[in-house]
Amino acid sequence: MTRWLSNLLRAVGGTACLTLTASGALAQATGTVVGTITEANTKRPLNAISIILVGTGRGTQTNEMGQFRLLGVPAGPASVQVRGLGYRSVTRQVAVQAGDTARVDVALEATALQLDVVVVSGAGAQTEKRKLGNTVATIGANQLESAPVKTVSEVLQGREPGVMAMPGGGLVGEGAKIRIRGGASLSQSNEPIIYVDGVRMDNSGGMGPGVGQNGGSPSRLDDINPESIERIEVLKGAAAATLYGTEASSGVIQIFTKRGSVGAPRYDLHIEGGATSYPHVYESHAGFARTQAQADALSAYWKQPISPFKPFSVDLESMMYETGNFQTYSASVAGGAQQVNYFVGGRYETENGPFGGRQWGPASDMAQRKQANASLTMFPAEKVLMRLNSSYVESHTETPDNNNNIYGTLAMLLLSKPELANAKNPTGAGAFTTVREAMQRRNYGDVRRFGGSFNANYRPLASIALDATVGIDIVDQMGTRMLPFGWNVDGYANADVKGLRTASNRHNRDLSFEGKGTWDTKLSSNLTSAMVVGAQLFSSQLNSSYGTGNEFPGPGIEVTGAGAIQTTWEQFLQQVSAGVFAQEQFGWKDFAFLTVGARYDKHSAFGESAGGAFYPKVSLSVVPTDIAGWSMPGISTLRLRAAIGKSGLQPGAFDKYTTFVPQASEAGAGLRPGNLGNPNLKPEASTEWEGGFEVGTLRDRLALEVTYWNRTVKDALVARQFPPSGGFSNPQLDNIGQMKAHGLELGIKADVMKRSRMSLDLFANAAYLHQEVTDLGGAPAIKISGSYARYVNWIREGYAPGAFFAPTSMPVEYPISVGAGCTPSSRDALLTYFSQPRSPDAINVLVAKCGQADNTSYIGKPFPDWSGSFGGRFTFLRDFRVETMLEFRTGNYWVHDLTGAFRRNHGLIGRNTLQAAEIEATLLNPSSSAEQRLEAARVWATQMKGLTPLDGLNEIHEADFIRWRELSLTWDAPRQLARSIGGRTLAITFAGRNLGILTRYPGADPEMNALGRGASSSELVNNFQEGINAWGLPMPRRFSLSARVGF
Repeated sequence: MTRWLSNLLRAVGGTACLTLTASGALAQATGTVVGTITEANTKRPLNAISIILVGTGRGTQTNEMGQFRLLGVPAGPASVQVRGLGYRSVTRQVAVQAGDTARVDVALEATALQLDVVVVSGAGAQTEKRKLGNTVATIGANQLESAPVKTVSEVLQGREPGVMAMPGGGLVGEGAKIRIRGGASLSQSNEPIIYVDGVRMDNSGGMGPGVGQNGGSPSRLDDINPESIERIEVLKGAAAATLYGTEASSGVIQIFTKRGSVGAPRYDLHIEGGATSYPHVYESHAGFARTQAQADALSAYWKQPISPFKPFSVDLESMMYETGNFQTYSASVAGGAQQVNYFVGGRYETENGPFGGRQWGPASDMAQRKQANASLTMFPAEKVLMRLNSSYVESHTETPDNNNNIYGTLAMLLLSKPELANAKNPTGAGAFTTVREAMQRRNYGDVRRFGGSFNANYRPLASIALDATVGIDIVDQMGTRMLPFGWNVDGYANADVKGLRTASNRHNRDLSFEGKGTWDTKLSSNLTSAMVVGAQLFSSQLNSSYGTGNEFPGPGIEVTGAGAIQTTWEQFLQQVSAGVFAQEQFGWKDFAFLTVGARYDKHSAFGESAGGAFYPKVSLSVVPTDIAGWSMPGISTLRLRAAIGKSGLQPGAFDKYTTFVPQASEAGAGLRPGNLGNPNLKPEASTEWEGGFEVGTLRDRLALEVTYWNRTVKDALVARQFPPSGGFSNPQLDNIGQMKAHGLELGIKADVMKRSRMSLDLFANAAYLHQEVTDLGGAPAIKISGSYARYVNWIREGYAPGAFFAPTSMPVEYPISVGAGCTPSSRDALLTYFSQPRSPDAINVLVAKCGQADNTSYIGKPFPDWSGSFGGRFTFLRDFRVETMLEFRTGNYWVHDLTGAFRRNHGLIGRNTLQAAEIEATLLNPSSSAEQRLEAARVWATQMKGLTPLDGLNEIHEADFIRWRELSLTWDAPRQLARSIGGRTLAITFAGRNLGILTRYPGADPEMNALGRGASSSELVNNFQEGINAWGLPMPRRFSLSARVGF
């Protein structure tokens, strides 16, 4: 065990001993409750089932034998609640005698519909799911033990309808964008806010300012140790997240980490190793020789017979791939006594990806993480509970230049032309740099992160609780971009050849405080009340800087200060938000629940004239099957629910201010206009309502959940251009826009079979999404990529944000004009024109709106109508189980294959697929007939022509897919075997991830995107510049073998 984890264990142990010593007197006038929890049908003992002493906050968990021991139970009558994900909760009454032991044994029934599971509602108070009018999705630790997941991003992928994890590509350490019910903002972040044990955490992405790449960007969400997670709760949108106020309109993800429980120390060890590889998704490279002399030279180089104007193929993709490998080591210890429970865990992960290799250069595709967590739960007095949580992370990530980058390694490979290859340019790169030179350029990032929280809960009365949480999240991030002196080892590149180094630092500190009081009471024999009143304070401070030095004096002298040309940049941001909230929940006869609540917020980013923001909510939940005497044939459980709520999203820290930026010149430093400013800026207002039901049949062995939701975002922040005559040429955010969205979420679960040696559980979920920009407040349509022509995503009224607009082919057999006009030439004229060799670049291709100022048409959108997953768990021979999940996207789902467009079209860096080479060879070959050239030109015009000035033509394709996301086979070894090696439990798992894909998409991978997590400084770009394949790496296949041992 590493030194940092050993020190943490000693510190936790010392604190536990002190607390035990100080609080020994609390054991008086109490007893003990013990018992065994089993599964009703199979009689198997159940591990990690929660045992709660109702009304006290005390609890424990069962061990692998299904046994529990609850110490310090006050003498007298007590209620013990037994609950676990996937099982129907049970509450038992027990009489406890001082100094004696009472026994409670429970057989839990499996259920596909769990309404009595306890979640943390939008006010931070624990509430049964059946009492909430909005949906709260829950992912438990038991769903992850055998799953082939290494990060929280992967944990969220495909497990809940309406929640999408969108990885940008297949580089090691790359994070994913998380979207809940689409996008709720045009110009602000659409990432959900993240809470860990009640404390807000930094959820940014990228390697830091000045260093980022288009792909390979890590996500700070993945700093969280997945082995430390007890459960994840997802609040989907404003109706659920109202009481989280400003910034919650994109949803809230709450992560709760593992805690200790009463009992002897329990040690768990998890060791995993595996291999990764890329599927070969790119077509082989093709080219042709134009002369016999060139054909002879190429024959000798590629070691195959080559003739003039006869296309030949070579496999270049395999040259960049190898078999990657990874290892993960996790260890934890948990236990406790009457006054103190503890959990301490650590994890070390290292991965060397399948891209590149040292034979090409020093650039690497790798990542390392060291993660540690500790939790203490203390009961210093009978009515007081205190919790301490802490985490520490160190990570290191390296990635080569990638994606849409003229020095990107894979880009240079994919754009190579085999006919240009030679010893100094082994793949035939046509411009900028060789593949070997590109692999000399390195990008790497290091992160050190600490998170800590303290929670105190005091119950002066059984019906009243006071709770306070304070926490901190500190991220120190260092990024480096390095081009060594003389990196152009093949003498091909000519930019920055004397070297360049950028060193960046990003320091982010988030402080959180929440205080609240709850009062639960009975207003009458039929009417109950649960009130929550509280306040939150959040302060975020970000200090970012970087420095660049280029033109080093020589090799080995390669620090930023050694560069002849130096630039620096620095930024300091501080934001503060504060809010008060209140919620009242009325319950009628324990089957109908009405919840009303509101929050009032102030934020430092609000304009001076904007005032505060008020966010109300109302929800209703009715469970007819809990009404005395109610019955319906075939229905075991039925719940009807509805909710409406409002949330917001604030503008950026400086958007309200008039600013000036520095301007260097030969005459000296100066200033120029920056941001125009707007003192009236206010948060976007997102109002969302949802309604739905859950129904269970066959004793809840079969369950269906349905939710319809509808969202309207008013005062949407849109970048608006004001007259530049005022001196400010940059667009200014203004609250002038509106967006609307609606969707449907479906989930079905079935416990098909439960026997002592065999069981089968199945699930499926799906989410429909429709979103539309309804008003831009008079502002013109926005091309998301600005002046960059290649990307064709737009923000236009009446369409989904990020929709594709591009030219389409003129609907005629030969959309070609010999002249410069828009009239197709006759076949005879074309035969005359092609009676001699012609270059594809000389062909005038006509499009449907030829001659119009805007010749583009709506093609589709990069977000599917439907997304979801399906799979199940099959247990056989008692100790073996198979788990699988497949994920899909379908319905008006389009992806822009920019890589394919270049490989088909560009004469210098492309035109290297077999079809493109055949067409060009046919058009240029003097031996071709006019008929052959005309047919080649027809295919060229109708299927292949693209790029400027017809960007998007023949480049955007339907991309529906089904991907086999996860598969695992686990053997739970007999306890006798585990004991023979000194353990309590032993489980061996063989697993695979991203095993295959079924799609008609002709490009590399429909999940790839040119821009990864946090790759742009523009949130508009991060939000909606999606569905672009641009020289990226596909999702890698991953196979692993792991052992999980409990001691």
